Order: sequence, then structure tokens, then C-alpha cells
Amino acid sequence: MNSDKKIFLFDMDGTLTPPRERVQGDMVRALRDLSSIGRIGILTGSDFDYVWEQMEFAFGMGGVPVDRVDILPCNGTKKYAASASRRFELVHDVNMQQEIGAENYNTILRHCAGWQWQIMTKFQEIPYTGTFLQYRGSLLNWCPIGRSASAAERKAWVDEDNKSKIRDYYSGLLTEMMSLFSIEATAALGGSTSIDIYPAGWDKTYGLRHYKDSEVYFTGDKCEIGGNDWHIYEELKETGRAFKVENTSDTLKIIEDLISSC
Repeated sequence: MNSDKKIFLFDMDGTLTPPRERVQGDMVRALRDLSSIGRIGILTGSDFDYVWEQMEFAFGMGGVPVDRVDILPCNGTKKYAASASRRFELVHDVNMQQEIGAENYNTILRHCAGWQWQIMTKFQEIPYTGTFLQYRGSLLNWCPIGRSASAAERKAWVDEDNKSKIRDYYSGLLTEMMSLFSIEATAALGGSTSIDIYPAGWDKTYGLRHYKDSEVYFTGDKCEIGGNDWHIYEELKETGRAFKVENTSDTLKIIEDLISSC
């Protein structure tokens, strides 16, 4: 099979990198080797700026050739591909507010803002920062600790969230509210600190639309029900080309196995 017909899609946070950290050298080398037998796609709920912040190192001297990589932010509802000048340029984009309507979007926003206040009132020991709600064009990211949190602040959130299941609870409230208002949208846990909200069908299976005639593989860490990798994992697992990992070490082993088998 032509190497462009094999597509290796990867989640980013918790899969290619530790959450909100820069990609490491061993992962860069693994992706470089994998790119010789297929295209690499970084399929994440994050927007392009976060992908670039964490993955830029992968495309330096001796790294992954940029013309072998697609960057697929916001669940693949955006696509960046290398131009002739070897820079990543936006080639596909869609708009959440246009899809569900401005009134429905504002309803979601108001409820999230109110629930943010509830969380901050109930869990007062958490070191909240800022930018709790971030509109990314094709999805709304709700990060109760705040997008500007440091690693230590994120850890404080993760510890409490693991204990109290805060995101699980409010993701459930979001789902109930959107059903009540007949808003065709989905809430899914993203990374270790966020909830991603997007139009129905704009989960990570959206990324498959870019590769309809290809043999697609996917690797991610949030493959359980409610996680933002679950839909695409379920879509592909019967083919044997979907892989659930717990950390970047697991991903390195998956890539090693893919290189051996392909």
C-alpha cells in the first residue's frame, strides 16, 4: 500500500506528550520513523496554538518531515497541512455557532458560566487561574481550573477531580441541559482538566472525513465512555486499528509495534 494511504492518527495530551508539556526526543524519533510508512495526523481537542507550543520541537532538524504530517485541531474540524514553503496552513475549518445557532451557543455559555461559579464556591481550595471558557471556532472548551494554570495548579485540580469526579458531574449536567433545550451538541472530557462542547457529530470521528480512502489507525488515552477519544476508538476498534494508552510510554510501544507490523 502507498505510504500516503496509511494514516496514523494520534491524540496529543497524554498520548504524544504529557498533558500540556512539550514532546520529548524519543517520541520525535518514533514519529519520524513511523512517517516513513504512513502519514502522521495529530488529532486533538486543542487548538493549533497549543499543538504548536507542544509539538514544534518535533519538526526541527532531524525530526518529523512536515510534509508527512497533518495537524487536526478541535477534533479534526480544523486541518492544517504543510504548504510549499513547509509551513502549516489552515486548509479546512467549520463554525460551531453557525452550526447550532447563536442562541443555543449562548445558552450553553450561560450555563457553563453559572456552573463555573458553583465549582469555585464548592471547591474553594483549588487554585483557580483564568480563561475558563475558550471558544475555538468549532468547539467550546470549558476548563474549570483555567487555561493559564501552571503544572502545580493543574495537579491540584486533577487530584480533586479524580476524587470528586467534578467533570463527570458537570458533563452530565451539560448533556441533560442540551437535551432539555433540544441543542444538538455533545460534551466530552478533554485532557485532564477540560470539558469540550461541540455540535453533534463533531467528535474525533470528524477527522476520518479527511481520509475516506485510507487505512486509518488511531491511538489515544481518553477512550472510555465520556472521553473525547471514545467515539473514534469505538469506530475503529473492530478493525484492530484503534489503541488505548495510559501514557506516552505506551504510545512508544504502539508505534514500535506498528512499524514492525506495517
